[in-house]
Amino acid sequence: MIIIKTIIIILNQTLLNSALKTVLSHHFNIAATSTNANDMIALCEKYKPDLVLTDIITQNNKCGLINGKKIKEKYKNSIKILAITSIPEVTFLRKAKEYNFDGLIYKDIDYETLISCINQIIKGYKIFPDNYIHSDEIDYFKKLSNKETKILKMLCHGYERDYIAKHLNITTGTLKNYISEILDKMEFDNTSKLTMFCISNGYKYLATISTVNYTSTIFKSFTAG
Repeated sequence: MIIIKTIIIILNQTLLNSALKTVLSHHFNIAATSTNANDMIALCEKYKPDLVLTDIITQNNKCGLINGKKIKEKYKNSIKILAITSIPEVTFLRKAKEYNFDGLIYKDIDYETLISCINQIIKGYKIFPDNYIHSDEIDYFKKLSNKETKILKMLCHGYERDYIAKHLNITTGTLKNYISEILDKMEFDNTSKLTMFCISNGYKYLATISTVNYTSTIFKSFTAG
């Protein structure tokens, strides 16, 4: 019997909450949504969720970090807290770790990666972007050629494969071969696991590809919080 995990979504805009609820409800039980982080405690007491996805700053300048800290102090690991923000502020990252959060991610990710992050956190993993710019000297990534690195960046940014192939002026078949080679070099069996690893280790925040416009990120129109 498959047990569907329960989630509470607390983001700073009603439209954001509605959009995420629609998508995530195909994978999780969305018990409640709110635009105010101060609702977190009451909602957790009522629904006992497996995970809370919370903005760092919600409406009326309420703090997801402070309220998440209270939840972790009361419920420990029985309720996971995943913070999300559009602001790469090192203080947010430090506080999230200090308050025993289970993860912090940025809003420029696609639905598939978000779902993967949520699932991994529920399983007990922690996901944090520890390095905004990953060192080129790290041998793990030096295995890749320049083109493979560019493809990996675009996969981490959530671009569709057809778009990547067109942008790089290669066929989808050639792209598939490149991706297979990347997976082999990086020792992963699928792209979802690889991109989640890269995002959690900060590789996504290498220099961005300036000639590409964001077209498939879930929060591209929302920059607050």
